[in-house]
Amino acid sequence: MRKVRKSFVRRVSESIFSYISVLFEDVFTTYKYLHDSKKRRQIGTNVAQFARLYFHRVTTEGVLKESAGLTYITLLSFVPFLTFIVMIIPDLPFLNFEEKFKSVIVANFLPGSANQIVSLIDETLKSRFTFNIMNFVILSITSYSIFKVIRDTFDRILSMEFKPSFDLLSQIIKFLGTLIFGLLISILLFSSSSLPIVSRLLKFNLLKQQLLYILPFVLQFVAFIFLFTILPSIKIRRSSLFRGAFWSTLVWVLVKSIFDYYIFNLTSYQRVYGVLAAIPIFLTWVYINWVIILGGIVLVAVIDQKDRSEIIKSNPQKVVKLTLEMYSGKKLNQKLEDFIAKKDLAELAAILGVEEDT
Repeated sequence: MRKVRKSFVRRVSESIFSYISVLFEDVFTTYKYLHDSKKRRQIGTNVAQFARLYFHRVTTEGVLKESAGLTYITLLSFVPFLTFIVMIIPDLPFLNFEEKFKSVIVANFLPGSANQIVSLIDETLKSRFTFNIMNFVILSITSYSIFKVIRDTFDRILSMEFKPSFDLLSQIIKFLGTLIFGLLISILLFSSSSLPIVSRLLKFNLLKQQLLYILPFVLQFVAFIFLFTILPSIKIRRSSLFRGAFWSTLVWVLVKSIFDYYIFNLTSYQRVYGVLAAIPIFLTWVYINWVIILGGIVLVAVIDQKDRSEIIKSNPQKVVKLTLEMYSGKKLNQKLEDFIAKKDLAELAAILGVEEDT
């Protein structure tokens, strides 16, 4: 147990250190480009090339169409998923989880124009279902369905060339792990030990305004990192995860502000729909969220592919080309080729228990 705890702490600390390293590396690279006249002239060309590649992938992957499908599934699973979360959360008076959970969702993840949805969330969080096996099974299946659909979509976008054999037990463990780990993070965020720190910081006028902008950004950034790390079936480079999550968060914050301004000032939803105005607003917001999330995972895939190709060009001695041939009988069914870093190959050999041939 102690070894497991140490390995978990070591992995978390390594992840945080690698993310900080990527941040400093990107800041240093930006500084070099801005202070070198030759590199400064290349910025426009590099950005244009990357944008063309990115939008080509977005179009090829059908991000807009996939987002529409996931919006429909989200609407069907939204209330059952909230109910499932409420069902498995312990009802501890000192934690006051429901109230804090609602306030954080409303403040950071819902646009101000969809405030009527708050009443639905409030009612769902207050009405605890009687715990019985039938309710638990139904809500588990509904919640797992959205988890699996999102995971399959991420795997396809990340160009997973062949899927591992279906293992229901491992998928259920990963699903429950996602929920439990997410709840632990939420409890840490909402606990009485962390909230006073934030409230004390908000008392300082110099920090109050900055925290009101920084806190939603940090929460959303952590959510993107968590989503892009846990859901895909394949391991992604941390540098690609950090960059993809950062730009996705930046786009999300900007789009949320623009969406609120548009709804409040440039539309007449209230006059046309009356009390039902929250429905199309919420629907549109969920769709926009999925476009940003899927666009973010496409960005992660493009950055990861670009980083690998740069490593191959700059340090060809550090990579190995692997070829996997799959036969049925004597007939070649499929041939997969890719480059892998020698470090990753050593880790793979250690996992498989094979001696690496140097």
